[in-house]
Parts: sequence; C-alpha cells; structure tokens
Amino acid sequence: MRLPTLLLAAGFLACATEKSSTPPSPPLAEEAAPPKPAVKVNELALLLADGGLTLDADEPSTCAPCHTAVVAEWQDSLHSRSHHSKDPLYAALRTLRATKQGPHIPGRCAVCHNPRDGQDHDSKAAVTGVSCATCHQLDGVHLGDDRKGTAALVKRKDKVFRGPHDVPDGTSPLHGTGPALPALADGTSLCLACHAEEKNPAGLATCSTGVEHASLADNRSCAECHMPVVELPSGPVSSRPTHRSHRFLGPHQAQRLGEAGILAEAVKLTGRFEGTKLVARLENLSGHSFPTGFPARMVVLELRAFDAKGKELYRNVKAEPMKEHPEAVLNRVYADAEGKPALAPFATRQVRDSRLTPGEAREVSVEVPAKAVKAELSLHFFLAAPPMLKAIAYTGPEAKPVALAPVVVTRP
Repeated sequence: MRLPTLLLAAGFLACATEKSSTPPSPPLAEEAAPPKPAVKVNELALLLADGGLTLDADEPSTCAPCHTAVVAEWQDSLHSRSHHSKDPLYAALRTLRATKQGPHIPGRCAVCHNPRDGQDHDSKAAVTGVSCATCHQLDGVHLGDDRKGTAALVKRKDKVFRGPHDVPDGTSPLHGTGPALPALADGTSLCLACHAEEKNPAGLATCSTGVEHASLADNRSCAECHMPVVELPSGPVSSRPTHRSHRFLGPHQAQRLGEAGILAEAVKLTGRFEGTKLVARLENLSGHSFPTGFPARMVVLELRAFDAKGKELYRNVKAEPMKEHPEAVLNRVYADAEGKPALAPFATRQVRDSRLTPGEAREVSVEVPAKAVKAELSLHFFLAAPPMLKAIAYTGPEAKPVALAPVVVTRP
C-alpha cells in the first residue's frame, strides 16, 4: 500500500509538567543488553552466600537472576526504549518541540520517558527508561490535580520493592518486600500516571486514553490486554506458575516485529456484499478509542474488489485517503487559530476525531462494479501520519504502517 502524501493534520504528545534547561539530545541507536541467564534456586543460594548477587535499582539486569522472565520481557518492551537515545521517533519529536517551544520541553517529557532522573536526562538512571524500580519501588500513586509521571509517583528511598501480590517482609535477601501495592494490583492506576490525559497549551486534549478507558461499560483493566497472563513463573524464585507479561504489548512492538500483534485483537473487521455495495463493519474491542494515545496515530481502511478472474476492479484509496475516502480514515485532526492544519501541541482547536469510540461498531460502504465477486478488506495502522513525519524529517522504520491480516469477502 503506497500512501506517500496523506493530506491530513497530525499531532504528537504534549508531555507532562516538569521543567529543565537541558537541551535535547540527538537520537542514538542502542539496544538493551540481554538479561543474565536463568539460574536454579540452589545456585542462587550459593551466589548469595558468596556475595555474587547485588541489586542496583537502576540496573534491571541485576534483577534478572531471580526474575528472569519478566526482565527479558521488559527488555523487549517500549518501556525499556522510552529514553530519547533509544527511540528515534520520540527523539525527533522532542527535538522539534524543544526548538519551537523552548528548552524546558525535555524536562516535561522526562517525567514519563525517564522518570528515574528528571534532572540529568542522560544519566544511567534516565537512560534505563521506565524500569523495574519506576513501578515497583513505590509507596503509592496519587492521581488527579494534573499530576503526571513522577509527580504522581510516591517513590521510596529504601530498597523495598512491591508488586501486585502480598510478599512477607524478609522473603528476599536483596531487597525489602511487603503487601501488594494497590495501584499495581488493580492493573490500571499506575498506568494512568502517564497514560491518562494530556492537553496542549490551548487546553485541547492531545492524548486521552485514560478518559476513554473510564467510559467503558465493563471493568477491564489496562493489564488485562497489555499484560496478558503467561503460563510460566516470573523467574526461579517464584512460587506462582504464571505471571503477567512485562512486554507491555502495544502498536510500537507490533511495528518493530512487523506483525499485527495486539492490534489484531483491538478491532473486529468483517464485510459483506449488498447488491452493488461493499460494506465493511468495524467493531472496537479495545478498552479505549481506536487508535488511541499519541495523537498522530492513524488507521486507514483499504477496500479492494475483484472480478471472477482476480482482476482488481475497485480500490478506495491509493495515495491520499483524506481526499479519496475520508470515511475510511480513523484519526484526529488539529488546526490553528486561522483554521490551517497544525500539529497537536501548537493547535488551538480540534477539527476532526473520526476514531472508533470504546465499544463502537461502525459500517463503511462503497459502490463497487456489478462484476465484483470478491473483496479484500484490510486495516493499516500508522504510528505517526506522513505529514507529521515530514514535519520532523523522519524516515525511520516507524514510518512504515502495520498491516492487519486482510479479510476476504465473496459474493453469495
């Protein structure tokens, strides 16, 4: 699918509130080191006895001997790549905003992207990103009052790590333990520290995942979809046969792996012929709007019809979906005071929100030639729409859309 010049306005994340004078840093290509291999419980005892194990709160690899599975999963997640030196798309956006809005922008981004150190944005703790200690070395999460990121996290200075389960104190010889942390146990509250709602200087919502999730009719947590249960212990010290995945499934991982992943579960796509019409039905199965989060995300519904010999008779979009078939585009569009397209942080109004709302089912129909006997329907997910990528001069792999498996429909 070639979509080089989509005529739509796109935006990107307006981050939280911490200030800093640190200038933006250029993106670097860097991968996290692999976790240490798993060891058996008796081997752990020997390592502990001779002082062979130590704990560094800002070095997840030191957690790997005991929590091998979750550390390996985390290193495959976007949380481990949240620092600007590891995520070139974020780095490019951060640089553009700092250039246009001032040197305080990196500090505002840091409260969620490198929450362990909001002052020195290139320190060891900052580069680690959203690490084990970010979520587990806490006493609680205080939401509301426009608290974002580190402002919402009640950090501990001692080496006490808490999770979603009660763990008697003294269980670990390397760090303190204790009762379950409610903000982790409910599978949602901790996530909302960074994924609730963001607004730009004009007060426009640029990200609203938490607000969207709150409108759900059911009680699904964030963890139920983004941290599915894995039928394995979290590591050699665990007494539980399962754990929740720490890959934190999302569209970035799907794009990086070149497969639909969690996106395939977010929307149910079906279709049918009705006389000369081809009807596509989209049902939002996610726990929020689709797409959500980063306001530059966009989804394009592609519809193709063929005759009995397989010749293509119709295609709804080729190069400019917003001109050719705007009803097939799920996105947000922003404008400035003069009504011209604007990136989300610099906009004064939102002029379009065609995304699927939580639980929504929507039909899109088109006229196709009477000779059409088969159709192929597919969704293409863009992490960032082409106009925004052009604005930041970004041509990396994230510019390529993720294609969900096509649905084939035949005429009765």
